[in-house]
Amino acid sequence: MIRVRMALVALAFLVSSFAMQQDAMAGVQWCEEDPVFLVNGSIVDITTTFDAKYASKVKGTVNFDLQIPSNAVAVALSLPGDVPVSATIRRTLPASWGLLTVPVVLTVTMDTSGTSFATYTKVTGTAANLLTSFSGDAKDGTKAKFYMYGVGLL
Repeated sequence: MIRVRMALVALAFLVSSFAMQQDAMAGVQWCEEDPVFLVNGSIVDITTTFDAKYASKVKGTVNFDLQIPSNAVAVALSLPGDVPVSATIRRTLPASWGLLTVPVVLTVTMDTSGTSFATYTKVTGTAANLLTSFSGDAKDGTKAKFYMYGVGLL
């Protein structure tokens, strides 16, 4: 008897969900820039988002500048985005001899001709957390310092 009731409840739920369909209330549309880097054998995925209504304000590219230790190796694997994306990798940090972690400084910049709006950057692949988030501003950029796992330093 309990199985019959549960089956009827499930069927009622299924029928009501089809019968009462509504259009979703759309919120903010987001632009997403999503470069992927390989640093000392480990992948780091960086995602910067901002309100799509500001996409036309971005002149040129959204630039992701990755600063790594002088004895580390890095490469940009992909540079997808809703607006053009560029990447620079600079070996400007002091040599690091950590066994498993690599210090990284990330700066996200874009020319918005003085227009200011909020940006949100998520970094996946850091040593401290699975996902690390940073807030920023398009006019001033976003600067983030974090550690990521590395296979080993040269």
